[in-house]
Amino acid sequence: MTRSASRPLGQPPVQLDPLDRQAGVEAVVFDLDGTLVDTAPDITAAVNRLLATHGLPPQTVRFVEQFIGEGSFGLIDKLYRGLGLHFEPARVAADVETYLAIYRRHPVAHATVYADALAAIPALHAAGLRLGICTNKAQGLALAVLEHFGIARYFTAVVGGDTLAERKPHPRHLLATLEQLEASPSRTLYVGDTRIDAQCADAAGVRCLIVNWGTGSGVPVAAGARLESFTELVTRCAALNAARVPGA
Repeated sequence: MTRSASRPLGQPPVQLDPLDRQAGVEAVVFDLDGTLVDTAPDITAAVNRLLATHGLPPQTVRFVEQFIGEGSFGLIDKLYRGLGLHFEPARVAADVETYLAIYRRHPVAHATVYADALAAIPALHAAGLRLGICTNKAQGLALAVLEHFGIARYFTAVVGGDTLAERKPHPRHLLATLEQLEASPSRTLYVGDTRIDAQCADAAGVRCLIVNWGTGSGVPVAAGARLESFTELVTRCAALNAARVPGA
């Protein structure tokens, strides 16, 4: 696998056809927050504890979750901007460390797995597919969430937002995940819930499915790129491999 497979981020997305039956599927990579697991309640609780240290009022899960997906710095920076607050990057960075210290104490107190995920992940693994996580969440926190729900063992690669110098939407983040899986971009599906996920997959030359829950329902997608359930994902992967063109 080489980086030449990626497309420049400045180019408009082409949204590769997720129904393409030419190559089949050998690997499925997932985003974590908002895709596999609803972590927004715990993230919001940590955010509100941070805000309280500054004498600021608590915010709702619905308000906070719109800023999830770009890593901890992106979360806090955009949250502040959403509240009409403008701090220097150094101040934001310091508050990110405070937020992380709070969040690490209770990362899964209220988190829940989305419907059918606990059945679909083992099913995909049993079908011989290589599974990975590509998330802007810190790698240690991502592993803690996966371990909590008993599904960490199914993932060969877990690449967090602090694992590399680049993070989503940079294609290198996803391509590095595929390198660990020893999977090719053309035979991989990426499942996410944000525009960042779609942009990253497109730039990496990977077919992308956007879930129809959480914030994913508000992301515009091409025909066939919407995922209604994890049960549908298992069915789609089986169908794509059954229809794979020999030699592709």
